[in-house]
Amino acid sequence: MNEPERALSAYENALSKNPYSAAALTQTANIYRGREDFEKAVEYFQRAVNINNSNGEVWGAIGNCYLMLDELPKAYHAYQQAIIHLPNPKEPKLWYGIGILYDRYGSYDHAEEAFIAVMNMDPGFDKATEIYFRLGIIHKCQGKYAQSLECFNRILGDPPKPLTETDIWFQIGNVHELNSEFGHAKEAYERVLHENPQHAKVLQQLGALYFRPNTSLTNIDMAIQLLTNAIEVDSDKAEAQAWYLLGRCYMLQRQYNKAYEAYQQAVYRDGNNANYWCSIGVLYYQINQYRDALDAYSRAIRINPYLAEVWFDLGTLYEACNNQVNDAIDAYTRAAELDRTNRLIEERLELLRRAQSTGQTSLDSPTRRAVRQARR
Repeated sequence: MNEPERALSAYENALSKNPYSAAALTQTANIYRGREDFEKAVEYFQRAVNINNSNGEVWGAIGNCYLMLDELPKAYHAYQQAIIHLPNPKEPKLWYGIGILYDRYGSYDHAEEAFIAVMNMDPGFDKATEIYFRLGIIHKCQGKYAQSLECFNRILGDPPKPLTETDIWFQIGNVHELNSEFGHAKEAYERVLHENPQHAKVLQQLGALYFRPNTSLTNIDMAIQLLTNAIEVDSDKAEAQAWYLLGRCYMLQRQYNKAYEAYQQAVYRDGNNANYWCSIGVLYYQINQYRDALDAYSRAIRINPYLAEVWFDLGTLYEACNNQVNDAIDAYTRAAELDRTNRLIEERLELLRRAQSTGQTSLDSPTRRAVRQARR
């Protein structure tokens, strides 16, 4: 019998004689928590606070266990009790748990406040690198890109386990990409590929960078090569987005058969993505398969009726199919309602209304620039 088992046996023996020993209950709970048996740990901690409801330290431990069990409302309640009952609530481990709780809830401002409080209380906190990583992610989600980069650069040489330096470089690249600093993003992603040339996610991200229109990096051939490489790393596990972007690249090159194959792989992996079905509709429209285009657009709208692009595409289709002006106007009107800043959609709608009022029956096909502006 090893030491923890002997200790557990001793505490259980003590509890058999005195089931109201808060100390024995707490020590037993700590052993179960060390074994990551959090349900059992909560059971004993709860018995301890039933005896002494004002033990803030035990309430904090209960909060940590519920956090590990992903029972967030119960964790929140326990942390509240801990703050109320602790003689000094400025306890780094408590606020570390509270920060993770808020992070899980997606309450980034409160999570940020809690994590910063931990570092102010204890600059040498043993999970400091993890906190800076979490803060880097939070700042990225908040759009605070400079602060996010500061956090990631701070832990670049000492990332929290099990993360590696390449994981941090990936995050740095992603922040630069979100901040439209595409050259810096490319450099960061290439650092990852230097260490791991088969990093599928980075190959995909780099391919997406080259796919972006009107940047110094735009290169569709390079995008196709990188996206293909990303898929070939493990074709069975390739992300739907990689296949989708590959299809978009082939569409730009008018390689419709290859685009169709790529889109089919994308919807096979994620059939509930409205953007994918919208792009399939565009493909069918380009090759004059209007009924198939209508089916694809209709499916996209069923999945997500709030995409301006698919409504504009539907309007374009109605114009092409027997000049269904009223239906086209309805579709363009919906697109304009969803994207009120898109001047090109408004211009098309006004042009169609004027043509309808004057009896004009022939108009040039609408440009897809309006749609692509909405997407990008």
